[in-house]
Amino acid sequence: MDYFKKIFKESIVIVLISSIIGLFSGTILSSSEEILYSFPIILLLLPALNSLIGDIATVLVSRLTTHLFIGSISPKIEKSNRLIEDFYGLLLTLCISIFSLLGIGYLFAYFTNVQIVNPTLIITILILTMIILFLFLFVFLFISSIYLFNKGKDPNNFLIPIITSLADFLSPTLIILFIILFT
Repeated sequence: MDYFKKIFKESIVIVLISSIIGLFSGTILSSSEEILYSFPIILLLLPALNSLIGDIATVLVSRLTTHLFIGSISPKIEKSNRLIEDFYGLLLTLCISIFSLLGIGYLFAYFTNVQIVNPTLIITILILTMIILFLFLFVFLFISSIYLFNKGKDPNNFLIPIITSLADFLSPTLIILFIILFT
C-alpha cells in the first residue's frame, strides 16, 4: 500500500502538468491552422514525428534511469563514456527514423495526391526541428534525471509523462516557428 501511495503522489502532479502542457499544445495547433494547411505534407508527417521524438526521449529516460540505478553513470552532471554512447546511438536512431518517415511520408503524399509544397524547405525544417529537440531533450532529461535521482525519486515516474507532453508541445511549436522564419 505504501508503494501505491508513493506512485500516486508522484504521478498526480505530473499528470496534471502534462494535461496543461497538452492544452497549450492544442492551442498552438489550432491557432496555427492556416500555416499548417499551407504545407499539407506537415499535417501528414506531424503525428509520426511527434511520436518519434517522444519515443526516443522515453528510451533515453529509461536508459538514464537504468544507468543511475545500476551505477554505470554517476549521479553527477559530468561527461561519461556510457552517456556518449547513448547519445550517439539515439542520435543515429533518430536520423535513420527521420529519413525513413520522410521517405514514406513523401511517397504516401505522392500516391494520395497530397500537395507537396517546397519539399527542400519542409525537409530542412523537419530535420532541424527534430535535431534541435533531441539535443534540448537530451540535456534536459540528463540534468532532470540526475536531480530526481539525487532527491530519492524515480525519474521514470516524473519524466516519461512530462517528456511526451513536452515533445508534443515543442515539435509543432518549433515547426511553426521555423515555417514563419523561413518563409
